[in-house]
Amino acid sequence: MAPGPGGAAVMTSTEQRAGVAGRPEILDRPSLARVVWSWSGTRALVAVVALFAISPLIAAGSVGPTAIVSMLPFAALTAIVAVGQTLVIQQGGLDLSIPGAVTLGALIVAKFGGEADWGLQTAIVVAIVGTSLFGLLSGIVVAVFGLPPLVVTIAVNALMVGAVQAISSGFGAQTTPELSGFALSRVWGIPVLVFFAVGIVLVTHLVLKGTRLGRRFELVGENPRSAYNIGVATRGYRIAAYWLATALAAAGGVLLAGLLRSPTLTAGDDYLLASIAAVVLGGTALTGGRGSVVGTALGALFLAQLSQLVQTFTQATAVQNIVQALIIGVGIVVQLQLGGNTARLRSLVRRDKSRPPAPTTR
Repeated sequence: MAPGPGGAAVMTSTEQRAGVAGRPEILDRPSLARVVWSWSGTRALVAVVALFAISPLIAAGSVGPTAIVSMLPFAALTAIVAVGQTLVIQQGGLDLSIPGAVTLGALIVAKFGGEADWGLQTAIVVAIVGTSLFGLLSGIVVAVFGLPPLVVTIAVNALMVGAVQAISSGFGAQTTPELSGFALSRVWGIPVLVFFAVGIVLVTHLVLKGTRLGRRFELVGENPRSAYNIGVATRGYRIAAYWLATALAAAGGVLLAGLLRSPTLTAGDDYLLASIAAVVLGGTALTGGRGSVVGTALGALFLAQLSQLVQTFTQATAVQNIVQALIIGVGIVVQLQLGGNTARLRSLVRRDKSRPPAPTTR
Protein backbone atom coordinates (compact mmCIF):
# COMPACT_ATOMS: atom_id res chain seq x y z
CA MET A 1 0.00 0.00 0.00
CA ALA A 2 1.28 3.48 -0.85
CA PRO A 3 0.02 6.79 0.64
CA GLY A 4 -2.07 8.79 -1.80
CA PRO A 5 -3.31 12.35 -1.78
CA GLY A 6 -4.64 13.31 1.62
CA GLY A 7 -2.98 10.33 3.27
CA ALA A 8 -5.34 7.75 1.75
CA ALA A 9 -3.85 4.38 1.08
CA VAL A 10 -3.60 3.54 -2.59
CA MET A 11 -2.95 0.03 -3.87
CA THR A 12 0.03 -0.15 -6.23
CA SER A 13 -0.17 -1.87 -9.62
CA THR A 14 1.97 -4.75 -8.36
CA GLU A 15 -0.32 -5.32 -5.41
CA GLN A 16 -3.35 -5.08 -7.68
CA ARG A 17 -2.03 -7.83 -9.95
CA ALA A 18 -1.14 -10.01 -6.97
CA GLY A 19 -4.50 -9.49 -5.29
CA VAL A 20 -6.79 -10.55 -8.09
CA ALA A 21 -7.81 -13.78 -6.36
CA GLY A 22 -4.48 -15.39 -7.20
CA ARG A 23 -5.46 -15.48 -10.86
CA PRO A 24 -2.48 -16.58 -13.01
CA GLU A 25 -1.21 -14.08 -15.54
CA ILE A 26 -2.39 -14.88 -19.07
CA LEU A 27 0.44 -15.61 -21.44
CA ASP A 28 0.37 -14.77 -25.12
CA ARG A 29 0.71 -18.22 -26.66
CA PRO A 30 1.37 -18.43 -30.40
CA SER A 31 -1.32 -19.97 -32.54
CA LEU A 32 -0.97 -23.43 -34.06
CA ALA A 33 -0.67 -21.94 -37.56
CA ARG A 34 2.14 -19.69 -36.38
CA VAL A 35 3.99 -22.61 -34.80
CA VAL A 36 3.64 -24.75 -37.93
CA TRP A 37 4.80 -21.93 -40.21
CA SER A 38 7.84 -21.31 -37.99
CA TRP A 39 9.09 -24.85 -38.67
CA SER A 40 11.97 -24.57 -41.09
CA GLY A 41 10.59 -27.28 -43.39
CA THR A 42 7.12 -25.80 -43.79
CA ARG A 43 8.13 -23.47 -46.60
CA ALA A 44 9.77 -26.35 -48.44
CA LEU A 45 6.59 -28.41 -48.10
CA VAL A 46 4.49 -25.53 -49.43
CA ALA A 47 6.89 -25.14 -52.36
CA VAL A 48 6.70 -28.87 -53.17
CA VAL A 49 2.90 -28.92 -53.06
CA ALA A 50 2.68 -25.80 -55.24
CA LEU A 51 5.17 -27.19 -57.78
CA PHE A 52 3.33 -30.49 -58.14
CA ALA A 53 0.06 -28.58 -58.45
CA ILE A 54 1.23 -26.41 -61.34
CA SER A 55 3.38 -29.04 -63.07
CA PRO A 56 0.49 -30.54 -65.12
CA LEU A 57 -0.41 -27.04 -66.29
CA ILE A 58 3.12 -26.48 -67.60
CA ALA A 59 3.81 -29.95 -69.01
CA ALA A 60 1.11 -32.56 -69.35
CA GLY A 61 2.05 -35.90 -67.83
CA SER A 62 4.87 -34.46 -65.68
CA VAL A 63 3.23 -35.85 -62.54
CA GLY A 64 2.05 -39.12 -64.00
CA PRO A 65 3.12 -42.47 -62.48
CA THR A 66 5.90 -43.03 -65.03
CA ALA A 67 7.30 -39.53 -64.62
CA ILE A 68 7.28 -39.68 -60.82
CA VAL A 69 8.90 -43.12 -60.68
CA SER A 70 11.67 -41.97 -63.01
CA MET A 71 12.22 -38.81 -60.97
CA LEU A 72 12.25 -40.28 -57.45
CA PRO A 73 15.64 -42.12 -57.62
CA PHE A 74 17.47 -38.90 -58.48
CA ALA A 75 15.55 -37.04 -55.76
CA ALA A 76 16.62 -39.74 -53.31
CA LEU A 77 20.29 -39.44 -54.29
CA THR A 78 20.16 -35.66 -53.96
CA ALA A 79 18.54 -36.02 -50.54
CA ILE A 80 21.24 -38.42 -49.32
CA VAL A 81 24.04 -36.08 -50.41
CA ALA A 82 22.20 -32.99 -49.16
CA VAL A 83 21.74 -34.45 -45.67
CA GLY A 84 25.51 -34.46 -45.31
CA GLN A 85 25.69 -30.92 -46.66
CA THR A 86 23.09 -29.93 -44.05
CA LEU A 87 25.31 -31.19 -41.25
CA VAL A 88 28.25 -29.14 -42.50
CA ILE A 89 26.14 -26.01 -43.01
CA GLN A 90 24.74 -26.39 -39.50
CA GLN A 91 28.32 -26.06 -38.29
CA GLY A 92 28.69 -22.79 -40.19
CA GLY A 93 30.65 -24.37 -43.04
CA LEU A 94 30.15 -25.36 -46.65
CA ASP A 95 31.41 -28.51 -48.33
CA LEU A 96 32.56 -27.95 -51.91
CA SER A 97 34.22 -31.38 -52.10
CA ILE A 98 30.88 -33.11 -52.80
CA PRO A 99 31.56 -33.67 -56.54
CA GLY A 100 34.86 -35.41 -55.89
CA ALA A 101 33.38 -37.60 -53.14
CA VAL A 102 30.42 -38.73 -55.26
CA THR A 103 32.64 -39.46 -58.26
CA LEU A 104 35.31 -41.30 -56.27
CA GLY A 105 32.75 -43.47 -54.49
CA ALA A 106 31.10 -44.35 -57.79
CA LEU A 107 34.42 -45.12 -59.50
CA ILE A 108 35.77 -47.39 -56.75
CA VAL A 109 32.67 -49.56 -56.61
CA ALA A 110 32.41 -49.71 -60.41
CA LYS A 111 36.07 -50.54 -61.03
CA PHE A 112 36.74 -52.95 -58.17
CA GLY A 113 33.29 -54.42 -57.44
CA GLY A 114 33.68 -57.45 -59.70
CA GLU A 115 34.37 -60.93 -58.34
CA ALA A 116 37.75 -60.92 -60.09
CA ASP A 117 38.77 -57.85 -58.08
CA TRP A 118 37.69 -57.04 -54.52
CA GLY A 119 34.11 -58.22 -54.66
CA LEU A 120 31.05 -56.02 -54.39
CA GLN A 121 30.78 -55.85 -50.59
CA THR A 122 34.44 -55.02 -50.07
CA ALA A 123 34.35 -52.42 -52.83
CA ILE A 124 31.31 -50.73 -51.24
CA VAL A 125 33.01 -50.56 -47.84
CA VAL A 126 36.24 -49.20 -49.30
CA ALA A 127 34.34 -46.70 -51.47
CA ILE A 128 32.47 -45.23 -48.49
CA VAL A 129 35.04 -45.54 -45.71
CA GLY A 130 38.07 -44.74 -47.85
CA THR A 131 36.44 -41.70 -49.42
CA SER A 132 35.22 -40.47 -46.03
CA LEU A 133 38.86 -40.09 -44.92
CA PHE A 134 39.08 -37.07 -47.21
CA GLY A 135 36.17 -35.55 -45.28
CA LEU A 136 37.97 -36.33 -42.05
CA LEU A 137 40.96 -34.39 -43.40
CA SER A 138 38.71 -31.43 -44.26
CA GLY A 139 37.19 -31.42 -40.80
CA ILE A 140 40.56 -31.54 -39.03
CA VAL A 141 42.00 -28.68 -41.07
CA VAL A 142 38.88 -26.52 -40.62
CA ALA A 143 38.29 -27.26 -36.92
CA VAL A 144 41.84 -27.47 -35.61
CA PHE A 145 43.65 -24.93 -37.77
CA GLY A 146 40.68 -22.61 -38.36
CA LEU A 147 41.18 -22.35 -42.12
CA PRO A 148 38.24 -21.21 -44.32
CA PRO A 149 35.88 -24.08 -45.24
CA LEU A 150 35.59 -22.96 -48.86
CA VAL A 151 39.34 -23.01 -49.38
CA VAL A 152 39.85 -26.30 -47.55
CA THR A 153 37.06 -28.21 -49.26
CA ILE A 154 38.06 -26.95 -52.71
CA ALA A 155 41.58 -28.25 -52.06
CA VAL A 156 40.28 -31.60 -50.79
CA ASN A 157 38.01 -31.87 -53.81
CA ALA A 158 41.08 -31.41 -56.01
CA LEU A 159 42.75 -34.28 -54.13
CA MET A 160 39.79 -36.56 -54.78
CA VAL A 161 39.62 -35.56 -58.44
CA GLY A 162 43.32 -36.43 -58.66
CA ALA A 163 42.60 -39.80 -57.05
CA VAL A 164 39.85 -40.39 -59.61
CA GLN A 165 42.25 -39.67 -62.46
CA ALA A 166 44.95 -41.90 -60.98
CA ILE A 167 42.59 -44.85 -60.42
CA SER A 168 40.75 -44.58 -63.72
CA SER A 169 43.66 -43.55 -65.98
CA GLY A 170 41.10 -41.41 -67.75
CA PHE A 171 38.64 -44.24 -68.49
CA GLY A 172 35.34 -45.00 -66.80
CA ALA A 173 34.18 -48.38 -65.52
CA GLN A 174 31.01 -50.42 -65.57
CA THR A 175 29.42 -51.58 -62.34
CA THR A 176 28.36 -55.12 -61.56
CA PRO A 177 24.92 -56.41 -62.58
CA GLU A 178 24.13 -57.09 -58.91
CA LEU A 179 24.56 -53.47 -57.85
CA SER A 180 22.80 -52.18 -60.95
CA GLY A 181 19.87 -54.54 -60.43
CA PHE A 182 19.58 -53.48 -56.80
CA ALA A 183 19.68 -49.74 -57.55
CA LEU A 184 17.04 -50.12 -60.27
CA SER A 185 14.75 -52.40 -58.26
CA ARG A 186 11.42 -51.39 -56.75
CA VAL A 187 9.45 -52.35 -53.66
CA TRP A 188 5.67 -52.01 -53.94
CA GLY A 189 6.30 -50.05 -57.12
CA ILE A 190 8.52 -47.51 -55.33
CA PRO A 191 12.23 -47.27 -56.25
CA VAL A 192 14.36 -48.87 -53.55
CA LEU A 193 16.61 -45.79 -53.40
CA VAL A 194 13.69 -43.86 -51.93
CA PHE A 195 13.62 -46.18 -48.91
CA PHE A 196 17.35 -45.64 -48.43
CA ALA A 197 16.93 -41.88 -48.51
CA VAL A 198 13.92 -41.91 -46.16
CA GLY A 199 15.79 -44.12 -43.70
CA ILE A 200 18.84 -41.84 -43.66
CA VAL A 201 16.69 -38.73 -43.26
CA LEU A 202 14.61 -40.19 -40.41
CA VAL A 203 17.61 -41.53 -38.49
CA THR A 204 19.47 -38.23 -38.82
CA HIS A 205 16.38 -36.26 -37.81
CA LEU A 206 15.78 -38.40 -34.72
CA VAL A 207 19.41 -38.12 -33.63
CA LEU A 208 19.53 -34.35 -34.09
CA LYS A 209 16.18 -33.58 -32.48
CA GLY A 210 15.75 -36.37 -29.95
CA THR A 211 19.15 -37.00 -28.38
CA ARG A 212 21.61 -35.06 -26.26
CA LEU A 213 24.24 -35.64 -28.94
CA GLY A 214 22.06 -33.94 -31.54
CA ARG A 215 21.19 -30.99 -29.30
CA ARG A 216 24.86 -30.42 -28.56
CA PHE A 217 25.63 -30.65 -32.27
CA GLU A 218 23.14 -27.87 -32.99
CA LEU A 219 24.44 -25.80 -30.08
CA VAL A 220 27.99 -26.01 -31.40
CA GLY A 221 26.80 -24.80 -34.80
CA GLU A 222 24.71 -21.98 -33.36
CA ASN A 223 27.14 -20.68 -30.72
CA PRO A 224 30.48 -22.53 -30.58
CA ARG A 225 31.93 -20.30 -27.88
CA SER A 226 29.02 -20.92 -25.51
CA ALA A 227 29.20 -24.64 -26.22
CA TYR A 228 32.92 -24.62 -25.45
CA ASN A 229 32.36 -22.72 -22.22
CA ILE A 230 29.99 -25.40 -20.89
CA GLY A 231 32.46 -28.17 -21.71
CA VAL A 232 31.32 -29.40 -25.13
CA ALA A 233 34.10 -30.68 -27.41
CA THR A 234 33.31 -28.33 -30.28
CA ARG A 235 36.09 -29.51 -32.56
CA GLY A 236 34.88 -33.10 -32.48
CA TYR A 237 31.41 -32.13 -33.67
CA ARG A 238 32.75 -30.00 -36.52
CA ILE A 239 35.13 -32.71 -37.65
CA ALA A 240 32.32 -35.28 -37.53
CA ALA A 241 30.12 -33.07 -39.74
CA TYR A 242 32.65 -33.03 -42.59
CA TRP A 243 33.43 -36.71 -42.18
CA LEU A 244 29.76 -37.73 -42.30
CA ALA A 245 29.06 -35.41 -45.23
CA THR A 246 31.80 -37.04 -47.31
CA ALA A 247 30.69 -40.53 -46.26
CA LEU A 248 27.10 -39.80 -47.33
CA ALA A 249 28.32 -38.31 -50.61
CA ALA A 250 30.36 -41.46 -51.26
CA ALA A 251 27.34 -43.63 -50.42
CA GLY A 252 25.33 -41.59 -52.90
CA GLY A 253 28.08 -42.21 -55.44
CA VAL A 254 27.86 -45.97 -54.88
CA LEU A 255 24.10 -45.92 -55.50
CA LEU A 256 24.57 -43.59 -58.46
CA ALA A 257 27.00 -46.08 -60.01
CA GLY A 258 24.32 -48.76 -59.81
CA LEU A 259 21.71 -46.43 -61.24
CA LEU A 260 23.84 -45.28 -64.19
CA ARG A 261 25.63 -48.64 -64.68
CA SER A 262 28.59 -46.83 -66.25
CA PRO A 263 29.28 -43.68 -64.19
CA THR A 264 31.38 -41.00 -65.86
CA LEU A 265 34.43 -39.33 -64.34
CA THR A 266 32.34 -36.19 -63.71
CA ALA A 267 29.29 -37.98 -62.30
CA GLY A 268 29.36 -35.99 -59.07
CA ASP A 269 29.40 -32.53 -60.60
CA ASP A 270 25.60 -32.31 -60.71
CA TYR A 271 25.29 -32.69 -56.94
CA LEU A 272 27.18 -29.67 -55.64
CA LEU A 273 24.69 -26.92 -56.45
CA ALA A 274 21.78 -29.30 -55.93
CA SER A 275 22.88 -30.21 -52.40
CA ILE A 276 23.30 -26.56 -51.38
CA ALA A 277 20.01 -25.52 -53.01
CA ALA A 278 18.15 -28.34 -51.21
CA VAL A 279 19.53 -27.17 -47.87
CA VAL A 280 18.52 -23.56 -48.58
CA LEU A 281 15.05 -24.63 -49.69
CA GLY A 282 14.74 -26.78 -46.57
CA GLY A 283 15.12 -23.73 -44.34
CA THR A 284 18.55 -24.37 -42.83
CA ALA A 285 20.38 -21.07 -42.44
CA LEU A 286 23.77 -20.81 -44.12
CA THR A 287 24.97 -19.07 -40.95
CA GLY A 288 24.80 -22.33 -39.00
CA GLY A 289 22.80 -23.54 -36.04
CA ARG A 290 19.52 -25.36 -36.15
CA GLY A 291 18.29 -26.93 -39.35
CA SER A 292 15.93 -29.52 -40.74
CA VAL A 293 17.02 -32.58 -42.65
CA VAL A 294 13.36 -33.30 -43.37
CA GLY A 295 13.13 -29.87 -44.99
CA THR A 296 16.32 -30.67 -46.92
CA ALA A 297 14.72 -33.87 -48.25
CA LEU A 298 11.67 -31.89 -49.35
CA GLY A 299 14.00 -29.43 -51.03
CA ALA A 300 15.65 -32.31 -52.91
CA LEU A 301 12.22 -33.50 -54.07
CA PHE A 302 11.39 -29.97 -55.24
CA LEU A 303 14.64 -29.74 -57.23
CA ALA A 304 14.16 -33.14 -58.86
CA GLN A 305 10.66 -32.25 -60.02
CA LEU A 306 11.81 -28.82 -61.15
CA SER A 307 14.64 -30.38 -63.18
CA GLN A 308 12.15 -32.73 -64.79
CA LEU A 309 10.00 -29.76 -65.77
CA VAL A 310 13.00 -27.89 -67.18
CA GLN A 311 13.99 -30.94 -69.22
CA THR A 312 10.63 -30.88 -70.97
CA PHE A 313 11.70 -27.60 -72.57
CA THR A 314 15.48 -27.99 -72.82
CA GLN A 315 18.12 -30.61 -72.08
CA ALA A 316 20.75 -27.97 -71.35
CA THR A 317 22.42 -28.59 -68.01
CA ALA A 318 23.33 -24.91 -67.88
CA VAL A 319 19.67 -23.94 -67.50
CA GLN A 320 19.26 -26.29 -64.55
CA ASN A 321 22.41 -24.89 -62.93
CA ILE A 322 21.11 -21.35 -63.39
CA VAL A 323 17.81 -22.26 -61.72
CA GLN A 324 19.60 -23.88 -58.77
CA ALA A 325 21.98 -20.92 -58.44
CA LEU A 326 19.02 -18.52 -58.39
CA ILE A 327 17.41 -20.56 -55.62
CA ILE A 328 20.62 -20.38 -53.57
CA GLY A 329 20.96 -16.64 -54.18
CA VAL A 330 17.37 -15.86 -53.25
CA GLY A 331 17.67 -18.07 -50.17
CA ILE A 332 20.77 -16.24 -48.95
CA VAL A 333 19.13 -12.83 -49.47
CA VAL A 334 16.00 -13.92 -47.60
CA GLN A 335 18.04 -15.30 -44.70
CA LEU A 336 20.03 -12.07 -44.43
CA GLN A 337 16.82 -10.04 -44.50
CA LEU A 338 15.49 -12.22 -41.69
CA GLY A 339 18.49 -11.39 -39.56
CA GLY A 340 21.21 -13.73 -40.74
CA ASN A 341 24.68 -13.32 -39.28
CA THR A 342 26.82 -11.88 -42.06
CA ALA A 343 29.95 -12.42 -39.99
CA ARG A 344 29.35 -16.19 -40.09
CA LEU A 345 28.94 -16.06 -43.87
CA ARG A 346 32.19 -14.13 -44.26
CA SER A 347 34.00 -16.74 -42.17
CA LEU A 348 33.47 -19.27 -44.99
CA VAL A 349 36.18 -17.57 -47.03
CA ARG A 350 38.29 -16.15 -44.22
CA ARG A 351 40.22 -17.66 -41.36
CA ASP A 352 37.79 -18.64 -38.63
CA LYS A 353 38.36 -16.27 -35.72
CA SER A 354 35.17 -17.23 -33.92
CA ARG A 355 36.29 -20.70 -32.90
CA PRO A 356 36.86 -21.14 -29.17
CA PRO A 357 40.41 -20.76 -27.91
CA ALA A 358 42.45 -23.84 -27.19
CA PRO A 359 42.65 -24.70 -23.50
CA THR A 360 45.78 -23.44 -21.80
CA THR A 361 48.03 -25.75 -19.83
CA ARG A 362 49.37 -24.84 -16.44
